[in-house]
Amino acid sequence: MQRIILYLIFMTGALSAKAQVQGQVIKVLTYNIHHAENMNGKLDIQGIATVILATNPDLVALQEVDSATLRIGKSDILRELADATGMYIYFGKAMDFDGGGYGNGVLSRYPIQSAYTLALPSKGKEGEPRSAAIVTVQLPGDSLLRFASAHLDHTEDPADRLSQVQLILQQLHRSPVPLVIAGDFNALPPSKEIVQLKAHFTDATEKLGPTWPSDKPTQKLDYILLSGKGRWHVSTAAVVEETIASDHRPVIAELMLK
Repeated sequence: MQRIILYLIFMTGALSAKAQVQGQVIKVLTYNIHHAENMNGKLDIQGIATVILATNPDLVALQEVDSATLRIGKSDILRELADATGMYIYFGKAMDFDGGGYGNGVLSRYPIQSAYTLALPSKGKEGEPRSAAIVTVQLPGDSLLRFASAHLDHTEDPADRLSQVQLILQQLHRSPVPLVIAGDFNALPPSKEIVQLKAHFTDATEKLGPTWPSDKPTQKLDYILLSGKGRWHVSTAAVVEETIASDHRPVIAELMLK
């Protein structure tokens, strides 16, 4: 956790730049948590909670979340994270799995006004059902923000990912309220999938390096995207150098909603 402490010092150094822009400060974390199985092959929900508590986000997009599956001893990962952090939660199930559910999760410091799960198309033989968990939260001052946690197809063939991107664009990019969509998109920055998304969203993580695998990352797969051009200022963004809690590194951005 020493590297997380160094990260916090880095984020504190951004205060002077943040003061130059007026608006609502929102800190967003995205994290593929590998059903809370750490790099030592052990179930460690507390390890994920420690990362969240150390980075202190307002909104968290989680991918590969198990709910009451046998492989995690019927635990409820999101409920345990809520107990540890005091945050509101929403689980967007992508599929039934191992006696429970598997999908994406959202944690929020803000009250969740509404929520739904968007099923993403999956036709490839080697793929699996994927989804986006989408919530509308109430910010201080009663303004609203939409926040989505998405996990796109992982196979080498990009066909399903491209279909999933098209549905996301149809459903979300013209949101009447500001929107943040974050997650594991399983695609590199030059890919068609990411290029299409960035034609409509601002990439808060554009300058960041690789996020997977967590011990020695070589590929950037995790992103935080913003909809509502002219509404956002990216104060800081970083890949958190956490190497044990999951096979992905978490990504965090401090944003200003103007």
